[in-house]
Amino acid sequence: MNINEVMIRKVFDEMVKYKPSLSKMVMSDDEDEETSDYRILADLIIKNFPWPIGVELRRLFSGSMRQLDRMRLDQIFKTIERSMQFLCFVMLAQVTKSKLEGKLTIPENFSKEFTGRFMVLSLGNFSWMIRAIGNLFQDQKIEWFMPEMSGCFDNKFYAALDFWVPERNEIGHYQINLTQEEIEKRCVEYEEKLSFILERISFLAKYKLVSVKEIKVIKSKIKEASFHHVFNLLNSSDSDFKANEINEATYTDSHSVLLMKNIKTIDEYLNLSPLIIDTSTEVLDTKEKFDIKKDIFMYSKFRNDQLMYLGTEVTEKIDLRSLKNYKVLLMEFKHLLSTISAET
Repeated sequence: MNINEVMIRKVFDEMVKYKPSLSKMVMSDDEDEETSDYRILADLIIKNFPWPIGVELRRLFSGSMRQLDRMRLDQIFKTIERSMQFLCFVMLAQVTKSKLEGKLTIPENFSKEFTGRFMVLSLGNFSWMIRAIGNLFQDQKIEWFMPEMSGCFDNKFYAALDFWVPERNEIGHYQINLTQEEIEKRCVEYEEKLSFILERISFLAKYKLVSVKEIKVIKSKIKEASFHHVFNLLNSSDSDFKANEINEATYTDSHSVLLMKNIKTIDEYLNLSPLIIDTSTEVLDTKEKFDIKKDIFMYSKFRNDQLMYLGTEVTEKIDLRSLKNYKVLLMEFKHLLSTISAET
């Protein structure tokens, strides 16, 4: 059996529970047996997870990662970190929304600890925020944007996230030297633990991550205005994202990354910007912009009044201050920070 096969089949089986249409896309190896080529299942998993998670799984499932070596171990850490980071950002987006709508009360002790942890993100900070926000919503009986979270996020899930923090600190940052035998054992053990997390968050397949590329106003003297939205779908097995278009009587936020319940309407969504941004539409029309790379970026730290991001495909550090909407992103970030931390 292939090194990834057990995890792929487990995660796919859970994903199908939330998105039954996936089962129709699977071809059987034998008409008399319901067995599927795990490579087809892997591709479906990659496509149906949001891009920041899917791209890491694409790397993990690639041919270059089939050996139980240090490179595979590092990629397992990268996959769990991106998964936790994405979940954390979704939860923070809902915390901000719920607080502004007057549905959520944020305790002072949460605000104080959040402020310190949010300036420089780490695996430990992701784990703390996911647990703390999860308990906050449960205690105040607030419904999640993704209602599946209430059933999938429990103490067992939080403990499974906590497991990675000391492991990442020691092994991921090369604080201890592992023998080849130890690396092989950890690859097997960590793959099983990663599978558990991915199974618990497989409900993400029901939702679409999109980037708002453009909004045009359409108006005539005999009709009310409508808003033509052009989205890039950020659920794909490659970075050549497909565009989708809808007309609505209302409009959403320009140049934002949204998590949507239904791609055919903008009635229900979470705005994940400025925590997740898409630079693919940036026009490199000045020399100052030549260093900008077109990618999906995720917030990593805030230092000296500067937002810093990490790319999902770009590996080098990129200064994004020359983006045309950087000042807007900075204002949005400070607004999010002040909303949750109660600091100006």
